[in-house]
Amino acid sequence: MDKIAAMNAYVKVVESTSFARAAEVLHTSAAYVTRMVQVLESDLGVKLLNRTTRRSKPTDAGLRYYERCVALLRDLDDMDADAQASRGSKSGVVRVSMPSLIAKSAVIPALPDFLASHPDIRLDISIADQHSDLIEEGLDCAVRVGAVSEPGLVAKSLGHYRTLTYASPDYIRVYGEPFTLDDLKDHIGVSYAMKSGRIRSWEFFEGNEIRSVALKSAILVNDTDTYVACGLAGLGLIQGSTFVLDAHVRAGRLTKVLRDYPLNPRPVSVVYVPNRTRPRRVDIFIDWLVDLYSIQLADQS
Repeated sequence: MDKIAAMNAYVKVVESTSFARAAEVLHTSAAYVTRMVQVLESDLGVKLLNRTTRRSKPTDAGLRYYERCVALLRDLDDMDADAQASRGSKSGVVRVSMPSLIAKSAVIPALPDFLASHPDIRLDISIADQHSDLIEEGLDCAVRVGAVSEPGLVAKSLGHYRTLTYASPDYIRVYGEPFTLDDLKDHIGVSYAMKSGRIRSWEFFEGNEIRSVALKSAILVNDTDTYVACGLAGLGLIQGSTFVLDAHVRAGRLTKVLRDYPLNPRPVSVVYVPNRTRPRRVDIFIDWLVDLYSIQLADQS
């Protein structure tokens, strides 16, 4: 048995929850993937997966084995890239996580130039509006909005988002435009649920103090794309970065309101696990992100 191939097949089954989908990713047959996992279980003497007709889910032992497999396969990939680096190549995969709005509004539009400059680098981008566990998910780095509090991570600042409140023209036609925080008693907002289950509060700077406002809401969402879509549809006021939402302002789809009551600027960082043997390609990508944001955040209105 090619154990590395079997481990790779097992990882794909866990990540896709399906032998058939794993086979599609590997460009092989479901029968081959099934056989590889069965041989792996037999060799280990451990049941790795609980199988149903709809999905396959790892056992407790299988989950631990999956995490070790991901780390080993990543190390093997890094070994190949480091060997190629001796010939002057920076090739290999950079695995990065970032919020969907950041990916769509900032990173993806700029990627053609990056990939043209670094044709040997491949990107594996995971979209996650909530914080990802870099080690557990096998990530090289992640873009974060907000304070970074996890121990053991290095955070390189990309800048700060200027955050304001927005309303669609349809919303303003129905409810009018709020000009003061006291006006908000007659308005509604789109509520956003954090991963912890906590509802994001409505906070504003009034003078030198932060003031929280209880705002009525008709809808609660837990995804940033959906949150913005609700604002565009006139379902309520929303709050967000000028870096992301001003494109909608320029297109006439949103209007800035309560301009005299900004929000606390939110830091943007790229985080990674300190590692002296971190592949050069990861540093190249991180340095590119720093340069990208230094230009784009400077252009915020």
